[in-house]
Amino acid sequence: MPFAGGLVVACGVTAVLVRVAGRLELLDHPTARSSHARVTPRGGGIGIALGAAAGVVIAGERIPPVAAALLGGAGALALVGLADDRYRLSVGVRLALQAAAAVAMAMVTGGVPRLPLPAPLDVDLGALAVPFAVLWVMAVVNFFNFMDGIDGLGGAQAVVTGIGVAIVGWDASAALIAASVAGGAAGFLAFNWAPARIFMGDTGSLALGYTFASLPLLAPPDSRPDAVFWMVMSLWLFLADASSTLVIRMLRGDPWHTAHRDHAYQRLVRGGRTHARVTLGLACASAALTAAAAACWPVMLGRAGWALLALACAMSITEAALARTPDAAVNAG
Repeated sequence: MPFAGGLVVACGVTAVLVRVAGRLELLDHPTARSSHARVTPRGGGIGIALGAAAGVVIAGERIPPVAAALLGGAGALALVGLADDRYRLSVGVRLALQAAAAVAMAMVTGGVPRLPLPAPLDVDLGALAVPFAVLWVMAVVNFFNFMDGIDGLGGAQAVVTGIGVAIVGWDASAALIAASVAGGAAGFLAFNWAPARIFMGDTGSLALGYTFASLPLLAPPDSRPDAVFWMVMSLWLFLADASSTLVIRMLRGDPWHTAHRDHAYQRLVRGGRTHARVTLGLACASAALTAAAAACWPVMLGRAGWALLALACAMSITEAALARTPDAAVNAG
């Protein structure tokens, strides 16, 4: 029911946004660093946010204060993203507002008590539990934003991860919110699949990144590190691509926050593959990792965790290798 409600509302809202975005001056004009070639409406994250909210309301279940804090933070960052889509906020303002939302969520939940890595690396974080949670939330928010660069990619990842959390269900509220977000993302994806009629913009990417980073914090403290590790696995191809690209750019002396086309998924498109093909391939790989993590949920931080990490690294290596190879069909043409 939450998924269906989110899907229907997001579809309706996004259909309206496609028509009125121009009048609202929510337009994405292509630049040399863009992966699209024509002016396209943005701000479609409004549809995702309203669809997700509708899914939660339709479920009619009581939302505990900590889950309400998550929804409030996600809504606040959706508004920050909308302001950025319309007026282009400075990097400092965006980071300050993201940090405020991250600190609030970390303080309300108490953070992550142990390092979310398989044994024996799952050491107690002690006083670093809250700072680690703040860093985690801010990293996922920005990495999800970095990775929303081709048609359908962010929306497809949101559907996969949302369904995964709903199935694993480490907390009833987390499962409800995740199912609603997955429905909202699916409704939006109908308009964002290549060729995209609208982009989610920062309105969607900031809110989705915050939501997925915060959902593990709703888990009971003892299983919270497992939930964070599960989320790392589900979002692996986003997090690994974004973090490795960030490190390489910083080592080269490039500004980390400026737009570029250095991500592996962007290089796959530049190699001649279509947006739909790249998005579908990455979504399928992410779904496989998410399913494997779901199957290992009871023993996430044991030996199964190392096996999952090995599988995830193999997928990243394969993606990087493909990104360095032009599409054979293009060469043949």
